[in-house]
Amino acid sequence: MLAATMIAALAATLAGCGGGDDTAPTTAPNDTTIKTPPPAGAGGPRVLLVGVDGATYAQVQGALLRRELPNLARLNLVPTATGGMPGTITAQPPLDAPSWATVLTGAWANRHGIEDDTGSTALQAPTVFRYLRAAGKPGLQQGASTSSGVLPGLLKAEQEAGMLDTLVDCAGVDSCVTQNAVRQVQSGYGVVFAQYSAPAQAAEAGGFGNGAYATALAGIDKALGELLGAVAARSQGQPGEDWLVMVTTSHGLDATGATTTVPTVENRTAFLATNKALNGALAKPGAAAPDTPADLSALPTEADLVPTVLAHAGVALDPATTRLDGSALTTANAGVRAIGASISQYNDAITLSWQNPTEAFGVTRVLRDGVQIASLGPEVRQFTDKAFNMATGLYQFNYTLVRNDVPVSYLAQIHYVKPVMLAPTLLNGLATYFSLDSKPFADAKNAATLGPWAASLDGGTLAADNFSGQSLQLDSRVDSYKLAYNAAADITQSPQFTIGFWFRTDCAQGNGTGEPILSNKNYISGGNPGIAVALFGSCEIRFNLGSGSGKRDDINGMKVSANQWAYLALSVDAAARRFSAYVIDPVLGLQRTENKAITNTDVTKLAGLGTGWGVNDDATHNYVGNNPGALKGVMGFNDLAMWTRVLSLDELKAITGARQPLSTLNP
Repeated sequence: MLAATMIAALAATLAGCGGGDDTAPTTAPNDTTIKTPPPAGAGGPRVLLVGVDGATYAQVQGALLRRELPNLARLNLVPTATGGMPGTITAQPPLDAPSWATVLTGAWANRHGIEDDTGSTALQAPTVFRYLRAAGKPGLQQGASTSSGVLPGLLKAEQEAGMLDTLVDCAGVDSCVTQNAVRQVQSGYGVVFAQYSAPAQAAEAGGFGNGAYATALAGIDKALGELLGAVAARSQGQPGEDWLVMVTTSHGLDATGATTTVPTVENRTAFLATNKALNGALAKPGAAAPDTPADLSALPTEADLVPTVLAHAGVALDPATTRLDGSALTTANAGVRAIGASISQYNDAITLSWQNPTEAFGVTRVLRDGVQIASLGPEVRQFTDKAFNMATGLYQFNYTLVRNDVPVSYLAQIHYVKPVMLAPTLLNGLATYFSLDSKPFADAKNAATLGPWAASLDGGTLAADNFSGQSLQLDSRVDSYKLAYNAAADITQSPQFTIGFWFRTDCAQGNGTGEPILSNKNYISGGNPGIAVALFGSCEIRFNLGSGSGKRDDINGMKVSANQWAYLALSVDAAARRFSAYVIDPVLGLQRTENKAITNTDVTKLAGLGTGWGVNDDATHNYVGNNPGALKGVMGFNDLAMWTRVLSLDELKAITGARQPLSTLNP
């Protein structure tokens, strides 16, 4: 709720009820003249939208079973979801202002912009009043009478723009809401929004069990009875009028009756009650309160209310321009439901997913920002959009899925990273290259072999890589692998060399003792002759050079993200006695130590044991046996390459930025 001073200021600015008791005036001076009713027989659609803060679905359902809410019992009641989808761009806190903004705009906070109850942000999406006024339907006056302190601020701009003819700030007095809303119905308004707050006030003061809350719910039901009576009288006097009545709440409450920002199932459960029949594939009256997030995600949402009003008013939605995150609940046809979006590993594609609640009588069309980009089969539930041609940067796209002629939209966001071309220079000095796409693994340069230490013990299997191809998944609990050079092909004898490969791990082997990723030495000591790249605790990668007698040089402290493909590279310039190490991780980004002086190691000893490289082991094939506490396990490898020169940082960035294997250069 807004502070008392802000409420007072809003009450003075808007059409205020003033005061805190039932004797307060029912309208502000500029609202004392209700607009002239339409002539008899004008007919057409009418809407009564009743909002209630604090009326939780579980408490309302219980009161209905006890027959304590006879007027609400006349309507079709279903649970609904609010709060968007946690962990996604649509997520919003289950608070009053964000929830009412969704009810009134048919959009989540990533469109309407309301993230809290402070009133510091204006609505950034059109309301139902604006949609109806723009369409000329119902074509009559539109009014709102509100009890909550947050709603006058949300709606003030709509009143000033002429979209809302009457706005009454009742400042917490629910009887004021009823009196004004009844007058608006009686006077022929096309849309009447009546919003109450007594149940929320009672729950906040004493929870659900002290009697005051039940009394507040009963008071709302009595007010609803007066409103329904006014609608019935209006319909009798004007038989051509077709009234849609909807009752909803802003959001749920926790077990103590409090409003919190925690996105629990209880806090995100709302309800809708209506006098119209609901599409049974979308909503089931009387359904039990949801117990799990999955149960909640299958329900209608507060974003469906505006599309339902527009459908009742006969407003056809143009798929090219619609920005509504829900769809009508009362129409025979149903579109897609529960649209979500995920971003590809390299931030260059958006994958949309959705549910199909009913059979389709045609294709599903996909529009991006009003332009159709795909036509899909009726049972498809996923689409990946990667047809982008733009610079690296942050972008938003409005996707609209049209199924059964029903458009439903989703505002997706991506921090797009434009792919780059693999540098042709990567073929220069390439001495060994294993794409690891198929077994047996072959070196494209015919300089080395790669396979199990013992043919009968093969711990390597093929697994999906990061290029829509295959990779080596190596389980040293079965056996590790050995990379052996053909005669005179050992790159460590070159004045310069680089080793680079994609690597993935769950970090389970990365304890304090560590485990070699790639090593040509006896790694019982980093001071032994040779090279090691190893995984240690907290996903740390260490790079080691040694030459015996304890002489060593190290680059430590870089990290990879668990279960992500990261690129690891080690460059040695033996002539200049410098070495560099790189980790390019999709989450952590680029980590590097460049041109570190080799101060201790005799660079003529970097061939290690001279037998080749242990892969997920050291060159003794017994690292774990030699190091009690070390762990065997699974490591992933892809695109393993060795060069007889030092690669530049730009070349390494091209490897990760291109998202293509080196095999596309036909080495």
